Amino acid sequence: MLKRGVVLFLCLALVLAFAATAIAGPVVDRIVKNKVLVVGTSADYPPLNFKATNGKAMGLDMDLATILAKALKVKLKVKIMPFPKLIGALQAGKVDMVIAGMTMLPLRNLKITFAGPYFVTGQGAVLKGEMMTKVRGLQDLNQPMYTVAVSEGTTGEITAKQLMPKAKLLVAKDMEGALQAVLTGKAQVMVTDFPFCVLASFRHRKDNLAALEKPFTYEPLGVAVSADDPQMLNLVNNFIGTMGASGGLDQLKIRWFKKSGWMKNLPADE
Repeated sequence: MLKRGVVLFLCLALVLAFAATAIAGPVVDRIVKNKVLVVGTSADYPPLNFKATNGKAMGLDMDLATILAKALKVKLKVKIMPFPKLIGALQAGKVDMVIAGMTMLPLRNLKITFAGPYFVTGQGAVLKGEMMTKVRGLQDLNQPMYTVAVSEGTTGEITAKQLMPKAKLLVAKDMEGALQAVLTGKAQVMVTDFPFCVLASFRHRKDNLAALEKPFTYEPLGVAVSADDPQMLNLVNNFIGTMGASGGLDQLKIRWFKKSGWMKNLPADE
């Protein structure tokens, strides 16, 4: 349960003050009319977002969505779909926003608008322990003898293509598929966001999985919103700014990155 009364009060005051003075946009109109905030996510990137054992989406991203929905006094509806389909769903109006650990890339920004960032991360690598003696950095993996696993449509795929063009590329449909490629020996390394690498190495220690010590890129994560609704962008940016200034984002990071109680909600095959 989220017990963040002060944060909720600040966010609510922020949203109400803004709504009283602004002209509603199409997405905001839809949220107010339906009294529902529809959020798209991939639910495959713990601890930011994942599908729990009860089938519901959990994680820092989902906590952020929950707090915003409460501040707006509307219900939260989460739609889980493959990561590559999220931007299309946003453009088609099937979701009101996307919170899915999405990096604020210029190419994505041509299609949609980003609020934030609400979190900063970078690309990392996870590999079998025996490979650690051979690899000091990504340049050591840029060889035809190695296969690099990535999740389709992610910055991991972009990074692998740019920094390891000589290596073979295995593109999986999601994060779990890319990780399984490393665990089963189909690939020697997986390139993906650093928090996922650290979590994967912790959960699969018995499989001799390890993560490179530091991320090797800088990646701000943002909330994707429609480019056709400036009010929605303003609203979410103000919400993220208030969460940051009030300490709410720091509290969420502690909950999901410093504590391990949430791991009991991960499916056994995550």
